[in-house]
Order: sequence, then C-alpha cells, then structure tokens
Amino acid sequence: MNASSAKKSAWIVLLVLLAASVAAPLNQFKVPPILPLLMEIFHLPLGQAGGLMSVFTLTGLILALPSGFILQRLGYRTTGLVAVGSVILGSALGALSGTAGLLFFSRVVEGVGVSLMAVTAPVIIALWFAVERRATAMGIWATWYPLGVIIMLLIAPGMAERWQWPSVWWFGCAFGAIGFILFFVFIRPRAEERTPRVRFSGADLRQVLQNRTLWLLCAFFFLFNLAMIAFATWVPTYLNQALHIPLARASLLYAAAYPPCIAAGPLSGWLSDRLKSRKAVCLYPVVLVTLVWPLIPLLKPGDILPFMLAFGFVSGLTAPGVFAAAVETVRDERLGGLAMAVVMFGQNAGMLVGPLFFGFMVEKGGGWTHALWSLMPVCALAVVIMARIRIR
Repeated sequence: MNASSAKKSAWIVLLVLLAASVAAPLNQFKVPPILPLLMEIFHLPLGQAGGLMSVFTLTGLILALPSGFILQRLGYRTTGLVAVGSVILGSALGALSGTAGLLFFSRVVEGVGVSLMAVTAPVIIALWFAVERRATAMGIWATWYPLGVIIMLLIAPGMAERWQWPSVWWFGCAFGAIGFILFFVFIRPRAEERTPRVRFSGADLRQVLQNRTLWLLCAFFFLFNLAMIAFATWVPTYLNQALHIPLARASLLYAAAYPPCIAAGPLSGWLSDRLKSRKAVCLYPVVLVTLVWPLIPLLKPGDILPFMLAFGFVSGLTAPGVFAAAVETVRDERLGGLAMAVVMFGQNAGMLVGPLFFGFMVEKGGGWTHALWSLMPVCALAVVIMARIRIR
C-alpha cells in the first residue's frame, strides 16, 4: 500500500470507528433526558436513580484493566465487534425490562461496550496514524462521546412521550446494529498486523503498571470524569426541578453544550500536535471548569443557553490530550492497549462515582447548590495532579 492509499484508508478507518463508537455513549446517555419519567415508572428515589448511570460503568470499571489483555488476545477487530455487540444486547434487554432490577442488569451489559471500545479505538488510531497526526485523529474520535450524548438528548424526550420509554432503548439497539455492520465490513487488520500476536512478558506488564505518569493520568481522568458525568447525569433534572424549566426544554438546553464540545475535540487535537504539547490541552481547560461550579447556582433561566455553549466547548478540550498522552507514555505501541486500560480504569471509576456522589449531595448534602459547589474541589485536585504530570 503506497503512502497516499494508506493515508486515505486511515481516514476511512477513523470515520467508521467513530460511527461504531458513538453507539456506546448514545446508549449510556439515554437515561438523563428521561430520568424523571423512569423514576416515576420504576418508583426510584433520587439516590437509586443515579445508579442507572453509575451501574452502566460498573462493568467498565471491572473490565478496565483486563480489557487490555482482552484486546491483546482477541485483536482489535474482534474486541471492537464484542464491544458493539454488548451494547446491542444490553439495549434489547433493557427495552424488554419489566422491573427495575432487570433494567439495572441491562445497563451492566451495555457497560461492557463502553469499556472495550474506549480501550480498542485509541489503539486502532495509534496503529493507523503517525505520531505527528495522532492527536488530531484522537481529537476527531473523541467526539464519539458528545455525539452520542447530543443525539439522545435531542430525540429521547420526544420518543418517550410519543412511543413510551422502551422506544428509546430500541433506537439505541438499532443504532448499535448499524455500527456493528460498518465495523465488521471496514475495520480489518492491516497486512503488517496479520501476524501472530506478540504475547506480553512480565517485563511488559511491569513497565505499564509501574509507570507513575500513567497512574497520575488515571487519577486526573478519574476526577475529571467524576465531575463531568455527575453534571451530565443530573443537569436536565436540575434545570427541571430547581429552575422549573420543562423537561423537554431542559434537555434541549443541555444538548446545546455538545455542538461546541464536538468542535472542541478536533481543535484540541490539532493544537496539541501543533504545539507538541499534550499537557496544555489537558490542564488549562480544567482550570477554567474549576472556577465555574460556584457560579452555576447564580444563573437565571435566560443565562443557561450561553453558559451551556461555553461550558461545552471548554470541557471538550481535555480528552484528546489524555488519550494521546496515555498511548505515548509507555513508548511502545504494542502496550497502547494496556496503557489505555489504566486510563479508562480512572474514567470508569469517575463515571461510576460521579452520579451517585452528586445524587447523594442533592438528597443529603444540602440540595442542588451545595452539590454543584462540591464539584469545585474535585476539579481543583485534578488541576494539581495534572500540574505534576510529566508529559510533553
């Protein structure tokens, strides 16, 4: 394959990978826009309702480190197909749920998809893109999360109102099936990858697990995702209950954060490549976010739209730098899957704790204002950790 064909193939792989990846966050975030409805139907208090988001990441947390070994054993094509297949199966089970217990179980099954795809996709990108274009590609792929979220925020309330809540789950199932087909057809091993896989040695494993920088990245991403996913889970309900904004409009206002978030990912990756710095795009956006939390309770209904636009853009700048830094920290692309597994352990832990923590703070810690204030020290600690990390 000549250089031009290889470059073209790499971008095709990236676009297909993005389309398949979106199925995971799309299904994860079908809960927040209709959470009050689910609370009523399944008789869930605030604390338990937050578990519908947290339990999604439980499997991801358990699989975070083993997923690197799964990727090495199965290869990136099979692992990706298992990831999307888990989302399809879990969504179908959820649509058929008649009890809260079965609904919670289906969320665990869906969580396999996010865990495996989050580890698999950056490794595929690292294999197909040279280091000077890698952060740009990572930035484009990083839009998988906001794309999945915004699709559900826009369509879930209307679908649930017109066809009842299971229709949202069936839509997620169908979207996953399309992603599965695209991945199966277009994502195939490169010629140089069609060789017996190199097994990890004990030295390889120690190189990753004893990497201080990698674990600091993990801690940073844990705190960042704790705050972001806590806010993402509860903000439509906050707008509805605290500011008395109708639920459908609250979802639309929150969805406004995601177009600028989508634009921020590729821009962040491009800046990271141009500046030859991963740290800058990780650190400074979180500094700004840290200062924002105490201001949110002061917002009036008319302030929400411009706030969401600005917040979405700033918060979307961080992830591409983290993904690129994680793969590069181990200095061996063979170990990229394990490196991403460590970072995704932090992400899944943050996604697990965040909604439960915020729901508890609302219910037991003094209401919405104190819950929002509590996210400031979380992000401040993330800033301190990133300031100490040695990455380029």
